[in-house]
Amino acid sequence: MRIRQICLVAEQLEPTLETLGHILGVPVLFRDPDVAHFGLANGLFLSGGDFIEVVSPLPGQNDTAAGRHLARRGESFYMVIFQCADAAPLTRKIAEQGVRPVWTHDADGLHATHFHPRDFGGAIVSVDSMGTDNWQTPEASWYWAHWPDEHNLKAGETPSGALAGLTFVAPDPQALSHHWATLLERPHENLRVDFDGATLWFETASTDAPHVSQIHLKQGCE
Repeated sequence: MRIRQICLVAEQLEPTLETLGHILGVPVLFRDPDVAHFGLANGLFLSGGDFIEVVSPLPGQNDTAAGRHLARRGESFYMVIFQCADAAPLTRKIAEQGVRPVWTHDADGLHATHFHPRDFGGAIVSVDSMGTDNWQTPEASWYWAHWPDEHNLKAGETPSGALAGLTFVAPDPQALSHHWATLLERPHENLRVDFDGATLWFETASTDAPHVSQIHLKQGCE
């Protein structure tokens, strides 16, 4: 299992995309018109074979999950999407442990399930599979960016590196790290949960709710 995409939420989409694109050194790769179904607009960047998304509520659409997140926490980290060979068995196990699915897609070999952030703690979590056997490679298919078939930009051409991990802060990081490791069936040791090519770190902080405090990228792919 790998971290394939993260999502940030912003009040104003276009200025945020402009700033982030400058930092990453890449243009917006894809804008998904289908997120309008959720009352959102978005833009995605390719970062060394992984994806960084920004979403923002459409005008007049603040009564959305993203809008409520903005009202509670402001502009911040919103969602992490994992990719694996076959998501369906694991997502069923996660749901059986009382974690609430909030959205599911299961068709044409693509399986994706979003889970409630309060049940995971710290972020919306999605576990996805694309129905392909090359999911561990930088050029692996990723439907949410319609990539790589429709774009010329390649993973190795991005100056920004692939996703190396996330740092979570929480009042009880030991309990939170154990919770994530148990649900995702990953190794857990010394306040870290390891994935293929990436790690989640957990640190102590006085906060009203667990959240992601840092995003880590690998060395750039220039």
